[in-house]
Amino acid sequence: MNAADDRLGGLTKRLLLVFLAMVVVGFALPSPGVASDPKLAPAYVALSAPSTPELLIVPEIKLRAPIVPIEVDPKGVLTPPSDVHEVGWWKRSAEPGATSGQTLITGHTVHTGGGVMNRLGDLRPGAVIRIKTPLGIVDYRTTKVFVYTKAELAAHAVELFSQARKQIRLVLVTCTGWTGKDYTSNIIVFADQLGVRQATDKATGKKAA
Repeated sequence: MNAADDRLGGLTKRLLLVFLAMVVVGFALPSPGVASDPKLAPAYVALSAPSTPELLIVPEIKLRAPIVPIEVDPKGVLTPPSDVHEVGWWKRSAEPGATSGQTLITGHTVHTGGGVMNRLGDLRPGAVIRIKTPLGIVDYRTTKVFVYTKAELAAHAVELFSQARKQIRLVLVTCTGWTGKDYTSNIIVFADQLGVRQATDKATGKKAA
């Protein structure tokens, strides 16, 4: 590698560090999301207060799973619930209804079938995701579905899991890339929080009083 390459590599590393620092303090520009669309805003109201997630519902992939709180283990690994029909909510992440941070939910993919998130990669931007809480059901709109290798996931951990994000976001994570021995990658879904859908009068289509 020559001197020019050294300077370019150093600049790239410095820019990456600056970006990660911006994410940590909440300065990275968030996606405005569907919730900011004035045509959609009247259909939703904010949840009365942040509330513990209880049930994950993703109609497009026929996913309906109880949500249980989980924690990072001493090695720093966030492991989904042992029951492959449940998903885990990292209890240090934002609750649905919060206005900032990220709500992180993870679940199993099973290469032989039956894993609760086996079809997560089939989601497309625009798909609705719903989370039931004791205070109501919060809707989200999928904005991005992508794959990171294990190394990429580790490198982007701050961006994906930081609670300093100024605009609330839902993050779903599961494994993919089965080699016959283990999984090499992760499917990640981003979704913007819309809120609680308002009731409407079926006859008039207007918001119920």
